[in-house]
Amino acid sequence: MCEWCYKHGAGKKWYLNSRNYLQDTALEVGAHEYIYELWKNFEKVYLKRIFGISTKGPGYKFQIPIIGRAIHSYINSWFGKEKPLKGRDPMKAEGHAGQVVTLEDAKKILELANPILRVHCACRLMTRGVKDQCCLAFGALAEMVPRLPRYIPESGTEPMDVGEAQAFVEKMQEQGRVATVWFGPMPYIAALCSCELPECAATRVRTAYNLMSLYKGEYVAKLDLSKCTGCQACTTQCQFGAISFNASMGHPFIDQWKCFGCGLCAQACPEGAIQMVDRLSIPALKEVW
Repeated sequence: MCEWCYKHGAGKKWYLNSRNYLQDTALEVGAHEYIYELWKNFEKVYLKRIFGISTKGPGYKFQIPIIGRAIHSYINSWFGKEKPLKGRDPMKAEGHAGQVVTLEDAKKILELANPILRVHCACRLMTRGVKDQCCLAFGALAEMVPRLPRYIPESGTEPMDVGEAQAFVEKMQEQGRVATVWFGPMPYIAALCSCELPECAATRVRTAYNLMSLYKGEYVAKLDLSKCTGCQACTTQCQFGAISFNASMGHPFIDQWKCFGCGLCAQACPEGAIQMVDRLSIPALKEVW
C-alpha cells in the first residue's frame, strides 16, 4: 500500500475505506466548496495554475535544462503534501489526486459510493470539446453537478444504482477505458472515471512528464507462460507501454516497472494467462507508485 493507504485506508486500500465516502467526511474537509471551485475552473487548474503547460503541447518548459528539472521537482513536491482545511486551495494540487484501479476494485468502490451520477468527462471536454458521459460522480460531487451544467448530459442528470454503475464500468473497460478513482479533496472520494490516453489529463502528465497526479494501481500484471498461446490479444490493450510481443519467443513480455495495474490486458487474454498480482508481493515494485 502507498502512504495514503496507510493514512486513510483503515487497514485497507484508501479507496475501499467506507469512511472516505461519508457525508460527514465531506463536511469535515469542505468537499462541496472545494469540488465546486475545482470543477468550475478545471481548465485553469490543470493547464495554467498547476502545470503551466498544455496537455496538447510539448511541455517545452520541462525540456529546458536545470529550469525544467527545477519546475518538475517543485510541482511534484505538491503531491507529497496534504493541506489542512484552513487555507485549502483547490487551485493547487495536494497529495495524489487519483489512482488506477482494476475492474474488480472499481465495482467494490461503487458499492460504497452514494449517490452516483453519470456525467460528462471533464478531460475530454477540455482537450477535444467532446461530450462523453464516461465519468461517475459521487456524493458531494454529485450534489455540485447541478451547479456545473456543462458536465450534465443533454438528457439531464443520470442517477445510477450500484448494479447499473457496475455494468457501466464493465462496458467501459470492454471499450479499452482505464478506471481511475479520485480524491476530492483528501481523504474524501468524489469520482470514478473511465478514460484513456491521450485525453485523460492526469494520465497524460504522469506518463509524459512523470508528475505524480495519478498513482499506479495496487496490482501489476503477471504472465503465466504455460497458458499463453501467443495470440497477442493483450498487446493492443496497454496504454502505458508495458507490453511488447517477442516474436522470437512467441509470447508477450510484460515490463512490470511500466505497468499501471489497470487489468485491461488480463481481461483481454482468452486463455487467462495474465493475472493481476499485489504490487507488494514483488519487493522491487512495492514502493513504485
